[in-house]
Amino acid sequence: MLRNSTVELGTIEDDAVGHIRPQTRQPRTRAHTADFVRVVLFTWVVVAHCVNGIITPETAQPAGLVGTLCHLTRYGFVAVTLFVLVLSTQKTQMLPIMFWRKRFGLVAWPYLAWTVIYSITDHVIIEGNPFTGPGEYFRTLGAHLLTGDGKYQLYFLLISMQIYLVFPVVTWLLRRYRNCPWQLLIGGAAVQLLMFVIYQYLPRPTGAVWDIVYEHAWKTLPMYALFIVIGAVGAQHLDTVQRWLDDHVIGVVLAAAVGTAITVAAYVTATSPGYVPGSTTTPWNLTLLPWLVGGFAMLWLVAMTWNNHRGTGNGVVGRVVAYATPRAFGVFAVHPLVIDVLGRAGFLTGLFSWFPQSGATRAIILVVVVLAGSLLMVDLLLRTSLSQILVARKRIPGRVRIPHYAGLIRPS
Repeated sequence: MLRNSTVELGTIEDDAVGHIRPQTRQPRTRAHTADFVRVVLFTWVVVAHCVNGIITPETAQPAGLVGTLCHLTRYGFVAVTLFVLVLSTQKTQMLPIMFWRKRFGLVAWPYLAWTVIYSITDHVIIEGNPFTGPGEYFRTLGAHLLTGDGKYQLYFLLISMQIYLVFPVVTWLLRRYRNCPWQLLIGGAAVQLLMFVIYQYLPRPTGAVWDIVYEHAWKTLPMYALFIVIGAVGAQHLDTVQRWLDDHVIGVVLAAAVGTAITVAAYVTATSPGYVPGSTTTPWNLTLLPWLVGGFAMLWLVAMTWNNHRGTGNGVVGRVVAYATPRAFGVFAVHPLVIDVLGRAGFLTGLFSWFPQSGATRAIILVVVVLAGSLLMVDLLLRTSLSQILVARKRIPGRVRIPHYAGLIRPS
């Protein structure tokens, strides 16, 4: 048995969001720490998109800071994806073609389905966005399928497919440099820093071809190289990493706090209540990197500490994590649709009428409503024959479980 937050390794398989599924009749176990981190990251995705939906000039500075800190989600997802993949395959041998056959369908079908769905709902629900002619519609749809631009969150599924594509190479590198993890970390950091510098500080290249490359290269793996290595090496050396974290809790917390302070101070210095340059909120700003690394380390430490004390998992947090984990991918997929529906129904406008002086109140209410609506929609989809395609989960028989009554809290 691996230590604390791990799964017992046998022949196991992970799905599009890292769910561990035994292929034999061995006792089922889970990477609970990774589940906790994944649930938090998916929640922050919703927070980021809700805050972006109700920004006003008066709230631009604090909203921009929240959105900037929430960039941790994209890098954290990459690390968790690699962590679970490596953890679930390091004791098995599988030909690349077999690996790809098992993995790609888990994410490719939802990606295709939601790209098509949003290509319709964006015109039906969003005001002032009428359908174009058939030729233009299908050209746009084809372009979105290639670039991940069907909706603002779908690009990450393209990143997931790239991870699956190169994972056999990742496993080879892990075996080749098993005793040199720091070399891998330094190499990953160098590649990611180079991408940050190119996008944040160097002039945009000219020419039609380079313009296309520049527009979409941030959705490729070099932009996430450090976190690919963090997730992969962290899983390969899990016992050592967790032992080190246990022994250096205070140091990790202090380092994470310093990193967060550096990122926040850089943002506050470069902005003002009425002035938020776009360069301060980019996900590849070098001043963001201390938070990305420190914030992820802190989140993992909190999750690990929770897992060390979770017992049977019947506590409130354990039940929330258990309920949210199989629905996390679905919430990721559907929450923009929920936001669009609320906007069309006038709810977003209503928030400004009901709470004209409190941007924080508007944001909190919107996050709660979007999360609840997304969970309800996911529970409905889980009861349909299309659940595997739409929410990357097998169909669940029975009635819909309303989130509020999902059994998260038991009476004592």
